[in-house]
Amino acid sequence: MTITVDPLEGTTFGAVVRGVDLRALGDAAWRRVEDAFHTYGILVFHGQSLTRDEHVAFARRFGEIERQSDQTMRGDFVGKPIVLDISNVDDNGVHITDRNHPQVRYLGGNEGWHSDSSFKRVTAKASILNAIEAPSRGGQTGYADMRAAYDALTDEEKDRLEGLTAYHSLEYSQAAAGATDTSPAAVPSEMAGAWHEIVRAHPVTGRKALFIGRHACQIEELPVDEGRRLLERLLEAACRAPRVYYHQWRPGDVVVWDNRCMLHRATEWDLSERRVLRHVRVAGDN
Repeated sequence: MTITVDPLEGTTFGAVVRGVDLRALGDAAWRRVEDAFHTYGILVFHGQSLTRDEHVAFARRFGEIERQSDQTMRGDFVGKPIVLDISNVDDNGVHITDRNHPQVRYLGGNEGWHSDSSFKRVTAKASILNAIEAPSRGGQTGYADMRAAYDALTDEEKDRLEGLTAYHSLEYSQAAAGATDTSPAAVPSEMAGAWHEIVRAHPVTGRKALFIGRHACQIEELPVDEGRRLLERLLEAACRAPRVYYHQWRPGDVVVWDNRCMLHRATEWDLSERRVLRHVRVAGDN
């Protein structure tokens, strides 16, 4: 089959890749996929319907699977590869319809723009979602291009941000979103997390991008409140058209994105419908 890479319309990023079977990806096809990944930041594949093992095997083409840290909802996840269902169906197959259920409440924090594992010293390289079950409407995943967001800044804004360092904390962001019973600390860096430069150059392309999101909650070089306001302004300005894309899931869809230069967010859906997206996360290497 002929491989085609068609840019998403109306956006600064993203592409739909056709003519590939992710279960049997030859070397030439993989090079085409990898090049497109670096160019577009997010790739959409329809009609794949991968098994768990096939999903993990595809993810390993990008690198090692990241392992769970102690910043997780369940202690029995710690140390295990990040291969999990993002879902309103529990481990026993019970369909959860209550938005106050701990599993759904915790996942609700993901409705804020973020980069996976930005709260770790070594951040995630890529994430791959595979739609197992999808609601008839709603439940999209939004994506935002932080390369184009950086490019849109004025020279003065770029100069101001160079050298600034932000603290990223899942513990803080979940508390601030009401996704846990923990109260957010007055000084976010008192909670578990990691420091990262706000402007980062991509290790492959060299292209600069903003590294922000809901986990970014404090700027080292500024007073806490001033830094938080700056981060909020940057995020609000960055995640606007044409730098955003919302993917409406269909069973069999696979979407992979580059956490080093893309943000993403969940959206609500009618919990009377089941939504099961299998998530595999690829570890960073720096």
